[in-house]
Amino acid sequence: MEYHDGERLSHLGDVPAMGAYRYGDRTAFSTSYGQEITYVELEERSKKAANALIEQGVEPGARVGLFVPNTLQFPPAYFGTIKAGGVAVPINLRMDPESMVYVVDNAEIDVMVASDKVPGGSAEDIAAEAGVSTVMLPGGGEADDVDIVDYDAAVGEASTELDRPERGFDDVAVQPYTSGTTGDPKGVLLTHQNLLTTIESYSSGGLPIDPEDSVLLILPLFHIFGLNALMGSFLYVGGEMVMQGVPNPTLMLNAIEDNELTAFAGVPAMYNMMFREYQKNPDDYDVSSLDYAICAAAPLAQDTVDKIEREWNVPVAEGWGMTETGPAGCVEPPRGVQKGAGCVGAPVPDLNIKLVHPENREEVRVAPEDLEPAGMVEGTLDFDDEESVTGEIAVRGPQIFEGYYKLPEKNDEVFDDEGWFYTEDIARVDEDGYFWMVDRADDMIIAGGENIYPAEVENGLYEHPDVAEAAVVGAPHEIKGEAPVAFVVLEEGVESGEDLTEEGLREFTLEHTARYAHPRRIFFVDELPRSATQKVQRYKLEEKAEDRVDGALEPSEEL
Repeated sequence: MEYHDGERLSHLGDVPAMGAYRYGDRTAFSTSYGQEITYVELEERSKKAANALIEQGVEPGARVGLFVPNTLQFPPAYFGTIKAGGVAVPINLRMDPESMVYVVDNAEIDVMVASDKVPGGSAEDIAAEAGVSTVMLPGGGEADDVDIVDYDAAVGEASTELDRPERGFDDVAVQPYTSGTTGDPKGVLLTHQNLLTTIESYSSGGLPIDPEDSVLLILPLFHIFGLNALMGSFLYVGGEMVMQGVPNPTLMLNAIEDNELTAFAGVPAMYNMMFREYQKNPDDYDVSSLDYAICAAAPLAQDTVDKIEREWNVPVAEGWGMTETGPAGCVEPPRGVQKGAGCVGAPVPDLNIKLVHPENREEVRVAPEDLEPAGMVEGTLDFDDEESVTGEIAVRGPQIFEGYYKLPEKNDEVFDDEGWFYTEDIARVDEDGYFWMVDRADDMIIAGGENIYPAEVENGLYEHPDVAEAAVVGAPHEIKGEAPVAFVVLEEGVESGEDLTEEGLREFTLEHTARYAHPRRIFFVDELPRSATQKVQRYKLEEKAEDRVDGALEPSEEL
């Protein structure tokens, strides 16, 4: 852990103070509109925001909602909340209103910091329905059931001298919420230790950031990768972040060129839309400043990786992490060897990982010591037997969350007595200690006793040049219980039924997947449903699949 002011850094709210001392008037955040915040200004604004929050009654441990997009308002409000001793609750602005109300109510938020730049959203309405007493909004306003405070005026009048409330290293600092695709969103309790050790893990080996680096901060800051892996790590080492709230391909490409950015981090959907735009107008964009790119949240198709690396002359690395891990996990070395789509690299420093049998968790297939250099040399693992080196990821370390908020039974389900957190993500490890993501355990399809991972079928579909996006889910089957079906988005200009038929694509998959795993039906769609972090919402596709097969698949629907 880094030192600040003569002591080891143990309070997340001291990250801006350390940055102000080390990096001074260097730019921390900027926008495409010429606005910027230096490291010194970030510390000053954060302390003023903290005093303004304390004035509104925020006490140590109180939850403060952040209803703020990727604008210059977010960083001071976030660190101000933590400096005030509060627990920051970033609200997913792309949730439906009902889910937002659930989160605000579940977190017991009494003060909310809001933005006037949220398209179509009303913090006042959400706050009123959830029983929030105070909303701090730039410019103020009026509401029947909520006290609206002018955020800009309150922060502007506040002092830069802060008597910071004490918080322990193991006290909760941030409470983000999971997406809730299989139920209500869950509050994830992340301590100062969890978040700071994650930042340390990334900056000391996971990500090759240096003070001269600059990145487009387009991943939403209510998502843990944007919040901590990117914003936290870049502030830690003195880099610059250009903030952008809308993932528009033209705006993203222009931002890279105009700001001569050295790094880009996004999810597959962002890369796909950017590269499609670039292919249409390659002479309009210059991305030569990029040194590396990182893909998070889901694997990027190998064909897309190859095209980007060839056309942009930039390595594309993948990583894996979770909200619950802060998001410490694995990452390919962006300036090192990239093995291919689906490979997420080696574990970050100071994180223990093991692979267990995905059904009983008692059989340890790959132990932490197997991944150490000595273990690799001894050859205890049989890499020719893929099943023996594939399993559910379990992690343990100072980065791992304290548990889910007010969900003791769920906590007992995901943690064991030795502190291992079972992630439900399935991975395989190779002879170099690199992990390859296979799928989510709960996404696995069991067809007539055969385990089928959707990602393996999707990879087969991506081999077809006319397939732009694919998602595979299980649908009821009369004989096998369930069987895979696919939803496919075709490349631009390709017409379903004319250029490519369902039967033709199904026959193609037989050559690229196991016969028992080929999709029994393929549905061509204009787009795939995605969450706020651009992950495919499989549960929505499962509902559509059940409707489309009208009961259950029949044996005759096998090729």
